Amino acid sequence: MAGKKTVRHKSALKAARQALKHQARNRAALSQVKTAVKNLRTALSDKTTNKADLQKKLTPMLNLVQKTLMTAAQKKILKKEAASRKIARLSRAVHQAAHSA
Repeated sequence: MAGKKTVRHKSALKAARQALKHQARNRAALSQVKTAVKNLRTALSDKTTNKADLQKKLTPMLNLVQKTLMTAAQKKILKKEAASRKIARLSRAVHQAAHSA
């Protein structure tokens, strides 16, 4: 992107370089969010562990997912409402799994 002929001004070249860096950073953060959510959902679907072990396993994972989602929302990678909605749904699922198991 930074090497195109249409971009001639110094400031436009710098903006193009910055855009690539921001894009890479945002992509990495979004990937981290997706991985954390996927790991929690996988642990939720695992029905082999008993109730006490499930609670001990899921609570720290839920805390990590909440931290990751809210950090992404603060950095404007996700919308704040979307992050809150995901946290609410995941925490409800974790509590239901812990109490029903």
